[in-house]
Amino acid sequence: MRGLRALILVPLMLVLVVAVVVPLFYLYTAANLPNRIEGTLQIETLLRQSVESERQSLQGAKNIKDRDNVTWPSPDFSTLPKLMVALYIVETGCPTYFQTPRETGREWKKRILFSVIDRQLDGDGACELIFARRLARRLGASTPMQLAVASDRLHEFLQKDQLVAFDLHSMQFEHGTVGVEAAAKELMQKELLELDLAELAELQLGFPPHAYWEEMRLCQNASMIRQGRDTLLDHLMTTGFINAETAKNASEPAPRCLKINRGPGSQYHDD
Repeated sequence: MRGLRALILVPLMLVLVVAVVVPLFYLYTAANLPNRIEGTLQIETLLRQSVESERQSLQGAKNIKDRDNVTWPSPDFSTLPKLMVALYIVETGCPTYFQTPRETGREWKKRILFSVIDRQLDGDGACELIFARRLARRLGASTPMQLAVASDRLHEFLQKDQLVAFDLHSMQFEHGTVGVEAAAKELMQKELLELDLAELAELQLGFPPHAYWEEMRLCQNASMIRQGRDTLLDHLMTTGFINAETAKNASEPAPRCLKINRGPGSQYHDD
């Protein structure tokens, strides 16, 4: 009899936890996040405050005429080079990210629940969670529960293209260098929209998941940088974003870092 009672009580307790305790814990965490997330405009405002504060911290040491514009424009997916976005989603492990619908409902809630115990479920929703979690960390979330709740809130307000755009525009590479436009200027010494495919692939090596920013900034081991760039081009080809001829042509130039003069004492020069 006791065994039968236990068989009944255990499932009931699990249902109680899922139906009552988890939602209450979720609401409590949402109300106590370092930055509450209540809409797209608020997300943008919070990120802008963080990015502009980061950029402004470098301006005090410069002469007034040399100070940079610290303004962070609204993230706009349409302004990002398409092949850069392709490189980014492929290297993140999400080549079909824009070919599948946004994950919602029970499947997404299950994904969020499992993320608390650091378990990643299969499916393209995993990529949506990757981008949302990166943004959640930039908004101050740190504990597993905070990251899960903040990611869920971000996913509620941002569409798939917005998740990528907000992520790329708010990515920090080094102190004061935030966003892919700033990364292109610092690492490649060119405007982002001026980069060709070879340069975009080289720049991508400084992005997650590779994050070879310092090695590339110093142009350490140019042959390895070239090899890494060409590997990324091959990934882009095998996933169908470019053809073999385009990949071959983009693999011919020497790495951009060899053409950049980093200042006095640099062994590199701009042709």
